[in-house]
Amino acid sequence: MSNSKEKRADALFEIGCEELPPGYFQSENFEELPGRIDGCLVAYRLKEAKDINRKFEVLGTPRRIVFKILDLVTQQPATTKELFGPKKLIAYNAAGSLTKAGLGFIRKAGVTPEEVQIKDEKLFVLKEEPGKPTIDLLPKMFMHLYERIQFTKTMRWEATNTRFARPIRWIVALFGDKVVDLEIAGVRSGRVTCLHPLNEPNQIEVKNLNDYEAKVQAGKVVLSSRNRGERIRTLLDNAAKELQGQRLLDGDSQLLVQQVSNLVEYPQILVGKIDEKFMSLPSEVLVTAMREHQQYFAIHDSKNDLMPYFLTVYDNPLSDGTAMKSGFENVLVARLQDAQFFYAEDVKHSLAERVPELDRVRWVRGLGSLLDKTKRLEFLGVWFAQALDPAARQDTVAAARLAKTDLITNMVQEKEFTSLQGIMGSIYAQAQGLPESVVKAMAEQYLPRWAGDKLPETPTGRLLSLADKFDHIIGCWGAGFAPTGAKDPYALRRAVQGVIAITLDAGYRYSLPAVLEQCLSQFETLREKADTIISEVIGFIQGRMETELANREIAPDLSQAVLGVWWNDISAVVQKAEAIHQLRSNQGFNASIVTFSRVVNILPKGTPRQVAPEEQDLPMRQDLLTQPAEKELYAAYQEIGQTIADLSQKGDFITSFKTLGQLKTSVDQFFDDVLVMDKNEEIRENRLNLLTNLARKIWSLADFSKLVVSE
Repeated sequence: MSNSKEKRADALFEIGCEELPPGYFQSENFEELPGRIDGCLVAYRLKEAKDINRKFEVLGTPRRIVFKILDLVTQQPATTKELFGPKKLIAYNAAGSLTKAGLGFIRKAGVTPEEVQIKDEKLFVLKEEPGKPTIDLLPKMFMHLYERIQFTKTMRWEATNTRFARPIRWIVALFGDKVVDLEIAGVRSGRVTCLHPLNEPNQIEVKNLNDYEAKVQAGKVVLSSRNRGERIRTLLDNAAKELQGQRLLDGDSQLLVQQVSNLVEYPQILVGKIDEKFMSLPSEVLVTAMREHQQYFAIHDSKNDLMPYFLTVYDNPLSDGTAMKSGFENVLVARLQDAQFFYAEDVKHSLAERVPELDRVRWVRGLGSLLDKTKRLEFLGVWFAQALDPAARQDTVAAARLAKTDLITNMVQEKEFTSLQGIMGSIYAQAQGLPESVVKAMAEQYLPRWAGDKLPETPTGRLLSLADKFDHIIGCWGAGFAPTGAKDPYALRRAVQGVIAITLDAGYRYSLPAVLEQCLSQFETLREKADTIISEVIGFIQGRMETELANREIAPDLSQAVLGVWWNDISAVVQKAEAIHQLRSNQGFNASIVTFSRVVNILPKGTPRQVAPEEQDLPMRQDLLTQPAEKELYAAYQEIGQTIADLSQKGDFITSFKTLGQLKTSVDQFFDDVLVMDKNEEIRENRLNLLTNLARKIWSLADFSKLVVSE
């Protein structure tokens, strides 16, 4: 199949339709489509599975989805088939002549008697079958690719009841210079494509893939979403530079580039003016009105202050945008007038005045009002502050008291600026002269909003965000809204990921069960099923921790080892995993694991390995220690036991492991000289207790039996 003399050609499959919503191009399904092409090529024997060269891609604009495959063989390679016939005793008679059964097999196989072999006492033929022409295979393959395009919503519009995101209007299917014949939704494939809708002529014939790409580009269509995005960034930066400014480069603005690149086929940039009377509004309000409502880009100056201009993308290659400018400006004015009114009304009342009003807004069905949630946040804020950062207690409680008040302000409650929840509270708090730490915490309480988003930077913000997320997780889980499959209506996965990210970033050490118990103590209706909720939530967080460790390139066996013991301290889990990951390459690591295994393996089956650090050692009687080796091991354990606990509390798990390793000589001598299973029950139990206490110190790091140890 890799023969350089094979004839090859390029394949093109374009599905033209009415305008697709931009979000459809950002779905996981579209990211998987190149893999679908690869799978089809292998299945149709047009590519070897081991060939990693990906000479294909999926492109798209709002009006078309394009599959292009380069350098495709024009003929399937020949294959050799093994055909088995009847048994030799049935195929030949006593004289050695073929029977009717044997002759029938030969006719069916299309071979001569001389070509027949005997294998496993049966007639056997190796028959070479020529490959089919690729152009005969492509209709079925293209249909397969079409059927694998999935959308969140589809529609029917014609007699065959075919479903697609939008009505299909044309299909181009070519292999080399030839048309691949197929039909979808009553539309027959051909070589006529559509250019930009404002281009004249709008329809044009294409000979092959190269001709198609050249003519479409000349017809003001940029096929690649990536190229459209790059063009938009360049045009935005150039326009901002002419205004002696820079476009806003935060994460939301970067996402907007991706979104608008899938709204246009040939992006152009227009500069609009913002009326000076609106520039007194908070910058966050201005940016949100432009970005979320109108898909405009903000510009700031060298001092990072917003400038009275905006940039927007439009899709008209025949216009410089002058005629459209006033229209773009006017629709923004309407939004900013609303914002101006909301802001003026909101600042008439302090946030403290709004706290009692929270009682009229339900939080989650069956879980009380926003005022109830506020009281829980105050309680959890105190608990977290005492456990993690006592100095932040006062401001954390103050921030928790006001955290949800902006949800009933005009700016957020009227549904026009809901994404500014927390941010508006911070703005109003600053205007009212509240402490800076309270102001920042109110803005940071919802962070991170998605994977990779920025994290809270202030102690008060971290504590408030943790309190809010844990309350959200426990409340929604207890109310029956646990994530199931692809459904997660209350974004609990995101909340758990936020808890993990904040905890690891700050290096906080706390017990998960303790936190969850505190949360549940504030939900009177959930107390009866508290144990079940805690168990399920911890199991769910454990799954997220496996992902976190994998993202940190921790081997699966090590991940299972640290999560297979008492792991309910998020920061400690990661610190242990990274410490053992570092130690695995050290000389003597495997020898220590063997020693640890000797201690653990002799214990009764089912000995609990998930033992909390605060649990006391099993009782020991020194008067029952009769052998020198067991006395030595006991003394060595007594000497290092508390040291290991202290090191673990400090997060120094490398030294903790090395300290445990110092027991190797004593452990080996113990097993050489001492019979653990002594006939005397008291002596036997005393020795098992000694080994169990030692095993608990080992398990405080990991269940080393889960590690794959190289020889």
